[in-house]
Amino acid sequence: MNAYEQFLSIRDRLEMNGASEDSIDLIDKYIDRAESERDSNTSITTAMVLKHLLRQREVLGNDAVYNDLQELMGEDPRPRNDDAAPYAYEEEHKPRPHAYYKQLKKEKEKERK
Repeated sequence: MNAYEQFLSIRDRLEMNGASEDSIDLIDKYIDRAESERDSNTSITTAMVLKHLLRQREVLGNDAVYNDLQELMGEDPRPRNDDAAPYAYEEEHKPRPHAYYKQLKKEKEKERK
């Protein structure tokens, strides 16, 4: 989705969450700014747009808007699949003992002779 579509999506999500009027007005302002990107093929993620918004002066100066956008950052739009393969960092590392490598070395030496 391009920037314009992302802002529309964010606006819809803010309305569904019951966000403050200041948040909706701010997003409307950004929708107007992104109007020129309406037909753009450039793809931007929602997380990138939200991070950009969270750094803006208007957001940092208004706690209600900041909290509304932070709430969207915490949402994961993709459903979780608990049956999926575990991540690499979740697997336990089990190093082999020194004796294993000694045994390998002995076996290789026997094969050479």
